Amino acid sequence: MNMTKKIILEHIVFWVIIFLFYVFASTSSELFEQSLETTILKFPLLIIAAYAFNNWQVPSFLNKKKYALFALSMMVMIILLVFLFRLMGYYHLDKYCSEGPYPLISLVDFPFYMFSFHFPALIMYFFKTIKEKEYEREKIHQLEKEKIATELKYLKSQLNPHFLFNTLNNLYSYVITKSPKAPDMVLQLSEILDYILYKSQQQSVLLAEEVHTIDNYIALEQIKYGNRLEVVFEKKLLQKALSITPLLLLSIVENAFKHGVRDHITKPKIKIELLQLDTQIVFTVWNTKPITQLNNDKEIDHKGIGLINIQRQLDLIYPEKYTFEIDESDRFFNLKLTLNLN
Repeated sequence: MNMTKKIILEHIVFWVIIFLFYVFASTSSELFEQSLETTILKFPLLIIAAYAFNNWQVPSFLNKKKYALFALSMMVMIILLVFLFRLMGYYHLDKYCSEGPYPLISLVDFPFYMFSFHFPALIMYFFKTIKEKEYEREKIHQLEKEKIATELKYLKSQLNPHFLFNTLNNLYSYVITKSPKAPDMVLQLSEILDYILYKSQQQSVLLAEEVHTIDNYIALEQIKYGNRLEVVFEKKLLQKALSITPLLLLSIVENAFKHGVRDHITKPKIKIELLQLDTQIVFTVWNTKPITQLNNDKEIDHKGIGLINIQRQLDLIYPEKYTFEIDESDRFFNLKLTLNLN
């Protein structure tokens, strides 16, 4: 059912309910004929009042804060409706009254009639307002989802492109020298690219897949730095499978390599520990850092951007489900992420 047909059906149902309400407003069976005829004659006026109020007076005057014009339009509409209804009453409905017919125009009865036509109009306005607010909330929610999806896509793309460039250079040199390491490098690199380009587009992946990608990443980086770099990756995982947003842990590891393995660090070292506690994980990454970094604002800024991106992802995907602790000295940097994945 398209939107137009749905709206028409809603209005039909609304007016059927209003009609039945007016017809059966009187519980006396003797007054049923009078109630039916009164409702039939009054019904077109109720419809005119409802649609004039909701589609003309409210949007054209009230919503635009033209209060004087709104009040004037209401007065004119009420006078017109009262006159038309009294005209019907004088010729058709007053026959039910023992004292009738009443005068065509009666100032005494006018206050009673003047608000009797806008009861359905106010009900319609109430439901219309609720529906519009619900639509606005849904629209805002959808825009927020699209904004978050766009932002996450951008944040996920921040994996250091130099990693790929350096890995390809190393692979080229190993291919030229026919090193036995070349096939493993090709396999590891292809798995990382498959993960980054395809699986990272998913909302979540198995924690084991993220860990496997980190293993491949570390293996390629160790080939690049050789014996100069010491890397320790300890994993204590349970049999219970957990899902996690892709690239989150990998970005933290990448950040440690980016800032913890500088040329001017004599003995760079990175320690990574992943501990699973039921549906919670504790991810700790420790890395050395150059002493001169404290006086290098540019490097501090780059480091800060990486961590800000990671924390922004956590805020978007795992609000109030994580703690992010940092311990830093002039020689090391330690990051501890505690994350609930339930």
